Amino acid sequence: MAPLRQTVHRLAPILCLAAGLLLGSGIGLPTAHWVAGILTPAPGAAVPSSPAAQASPAARPQPSSAASPAPATPVPTATASPTACAPLAIGQQPLAPLHSPPSGYTALAALDWIGCGAAHLPSAGAVTLGGPWLVALSYTCPTGTAAASTGAPLTVSEAGALTGSGPQVIAEGRTDSADLTGGGPAGSAIGPGSYHLSVEGPSTCLWHLAVYRS
Repeated sequence: MAPLRQTVHRLAPILCLAAGLLLGSGIGLPTAHWVAGILTPAPGAAVPSSPAAQASPAARPQPSSAASPAPATPVPTATASPTACAPLAIGQQPLAPLHSPPSGYTALAALDWIGCGAAHLPSAGAVTLGGPWLVALSYTCPTGTAAASTGAPLTVSEAGALTGSGPQVIAEGRTDSADLTGGGPAGSAIGPGSYHLSVEGPSTCLWHLAVYRS
């Protein structure tokens, strides 16, 4: 009996509505307006919105797929001479870059200088080197400097050594400009020890000198 009662209760509103329609049509009542008033929701009643009308959630930013740039490799900066150097003369060759260190040798950032004329390097005094080492030298002098010189236009030796070829001369240039690597007699590497380098040459000659250690 319980299911039957539930069915009757559910059909009661529908039966009443149908009866009202029949009665209204029989007596000439404005049935359409009456039904529309029942079916039309009251003002202010909330009308459920469809899922499609709901605002979509804000899009989340996607992580960038671009690869981060690789860190730049630091390049050693040569120490400039405390003495201002004159501009290159007319026709003077530009200063060429140093030769790369030979196999098994490494450039020392703290022992890299650019200057002109005579100088003692390092300026603070001797430096101790713990392994075989070489000197890389690049220089440029005004045209005709080598022809007017009685010896090499530019010489690198141990401090206190006499200018010119000899056992203590590390590197020397005999032309107006050159880029060379030297290490003493026959170009052999110099052994470990404490050294103070001496550069000899005209003030018009610009040079770049560095130490390569094994």
